[in-house]
Amino acid sequence: MKAHPIVILLSMLACLAFPLYAKPAPAEMLLKGRKVPETGYVTKAEAGKVFFSASPTGKNERGYPVKTIVRLTFKEPEGWADAETARLNKKFAEAEKLYNTIAIDYRKIASLEDNYSSLARLRQLECLRDSGEYSKLAKIIPNLKKSGLSEKYHAQVDLFVGWAGLADLSTDAKIDSLERMINGFREIEMLPGQLAQAFYISAVANEKKGNAGRALTDYHRAFTLDFGEDRDMARKAMDSALRLYAAEDRLHKDRQRLEEAHALAATYKKVFGDDVPSEAAQFAKPLPPLEDEG
Repeated sequence: MKAHPIVILLSMLACLAFPLYAKPAPAEMLLKGRKVPETGYVTKAEAGKVFFSASPTGKNERGYPVKTIVRLTFKEPEGWADAETARLNKKFAEAEKLYNTIAIDYRKIASLEDNYSSLARLRQLECLRDSGEYSKLAKIIPNLKKSGLSEKYHAQVDLFVGWAGLADLSTDAKIDSLERMINGFREIEMLPGQLAQAFYISAVANEKKGNAGRALTDYHRAFTLDFGEDRDMARKAMDSALRLYAAEDRLHKDRQRLEEAHALAATYKKVFGDDVPSEAAQFAKPLPPLEDEG
């Protein structure tokens, strides 16, 4: 029986979209009872075993029970340095593609703790977060398993779920669901940069609900906590806060609120050396005089 042309075409496209063979990962492995580590390549990890080969092609691989391995250290894989350079230069689209390639190339070792496939996925999600591609981030998250990362990364993986929630805040139910998730983060121990992310997500949700006061409080927490950790996120939070101040009717009646907005605009210009968002340009000008109450 002849294969249908459409079936053949789909099979060919599948092969092009997803490599048939995963790359062996360069690594050093020290076994129990040995003083000198072996240098070679991890080809895969499954059923409590790590498969190791001296050849970059993975030829003549041999399985070692995990309990016999004292130390397994992965070396930086091909493409990692280019991806890091692109990310640090804020070329997020380029970096995201490079990290995705690495994650796929080394997928056979994704079950091992802090392997480069899982770390590449983590970086890929960071790029999507920083470029505001929350819908795509939501689609990639299921490809990252906590089992492939040490505990120090677990909170960040959970936070990515929160960032993905920003892709769709079209109903009160979705906003409330996101808020419940974020409120849970406030009850666990997190790094300042992670807490800042939680407050930023909460601020966006509160702004969407029309709760300007709570949103501004959370934006302030976000850029205060994360100022030295992630200047880009601090700037994003300050931008949002300034726009929110500009949209508030309360500013015309509340001198304290007006002073807050002017102080924030002055800090923004001093730190970033740029003009404030156009909507908030009035806050960069001197404060109006106090009204004569007599």
